[in-house]
Amino acid sequence: MKGTLYCIGVGPGDPELLTLKAWKRLRSCSVLAVPQGHTGVLTAKQILLHAIEQNGDIDVSQKKVLVLDFPMTRDAAVLSRAHAAGAAAIEQELQQGRDVALITLGCPTVYATSIYVHRIVRNDGYETEIIPGIPSFCAAAARLQQPLCEKNELLVIIPGGCRDRKKLLELPGNKVIMKPPGDLTALKEELKAAHILDQAAMIERCGLPGEAVYNSLAAAEDTGYFSVVLVKESDPS
Repeated sequence: MKGTLYCIGVGPGDPELLTLKAWKRLRSCSVLAVPQGHTGVLTAKQILLHAIEQNGDIDVSQKKVLVLDFPMTRDAAVLSRAHAAGAAAIEQELQQGRDVALITLGCPTVYATSIYVHRIVRNDGYETEIIPGIPSFCAAAARLQQPLCEKNELLVIIPGGCRDRKKLLELPGNKVIMKPPGDLTALKEELKAAHILDQAAMIERCGLPGEAVYNSLAAAEDTGYFSVVLVKESDPS
């Protein structure tokens, strides 16, 4: 009998935000697949290890660990090869009847590289399941103690590198800007032109070591990769 692939969101950083369902599947799977970027840092695995330190109950040393290379590039050919290699490594384990937990930051359904591997494995005829995690923008809103949207307010989620970012910022509703560019100058100018810079806040590395909270985006000069900008359509105060 073939194994099942579980694509599991471990949340944005705080190990206490790992869900009970994720914990149950992580405990039962004999293989742990962890993504690795170009820096070699295993962020999702570190979140899991911190959760284990606090709660115990999972012995990673008893699991086979697959490290999957997910390069940070826009080169479609390079990405396709990496996704195919990751899927092939997982399918070798599934073929032997072993269940695999592929962990990812935040939620697998929100701009997650793991979903491409999940899709290949699913299309190849294996059993799969997605276990959602808490997205970074939900954690950021909670950290700022403000709602993402209220009553009939719209919510617009914008990738930081989106070429239509300026037009999207002019739409009605509250905005989430995922992974904004490191140099915030252009983004702040766009927000200023849309008359919403004063309503913009940012959290960098929410729930992770080195977390930085900017209640006013105007006070931030630049940012790192794990950042989220929230913009309220009207002043929440």
